[in-house]
Amino acid sequence: MNKSRVEAFIDAIIAIVLTVLILEIKVPNEPSLKKIFSEWRMAFSYLMTFILVMFSWYVQHGMFLAIKRVKLGGFIGVCVWLFVLSFLPVTTAFVGRFPSYWGAELVYLMVALLWLLSAQLMSFLIIRENQDVPEMKEFIKRQAGSVMLTSNIVWTVVATALIFVIPEIGMLTPIMTVIIQIISNRHRSRQLSA
Repeated sequence: MNKSRVEAFIDAIIAIVLTVLILEIKVPNEPSLKKIFSEWRMAFSYLMTFILVMFSWYVQHGMFLAIKRVKLGGFIGVCVWLFVLSFLPVTTAFVGRFPSYWGAELVYLMVALLWLLSAQLMSFLIIRENQDVPEMKEFIKRQAGSVMLTSNIVWTVVATALIFVIPEIGMLTPIMTVIIQIISNRHRSRQLSA
């Protein structure tokens, strides 16, 4: 399958998801700064999910620059990743409306973890289909792989335990995912240069 068609499909789905996300922030029925600022929790949850989606799009885009093709396995990986991604507007709205409810934070954490796992599956399948491409070796070297995945799972377990005491901590998962990815990549770069 032509990789540019898959990229266009991914970009379209991400655009739709981001549009649905922003529609959850409601404009007040009357001109009032107090009412518009009362939506700050929803805006914050939107910001966190926006960061998660855009950062993962950036990583996925880097992978697609290196690959030459997408076969059926890789396409199935992309579809699983996008399927889980499509749940983010619902979980973001739930946690934005009820940030102090541990159940909303738990749902947000679980969907974020499933999405991370689906991204790992997608990457594994696409990389496996493009092992003969020299540019893939450089991409694989830059990715932290198991360190990043393990760190995110540990964060999710810790955050899940903490949401019963500090429910809002679950919304920090996107920022933690980005921080973990950056630290993991730096650690991996140091290992490769040593």
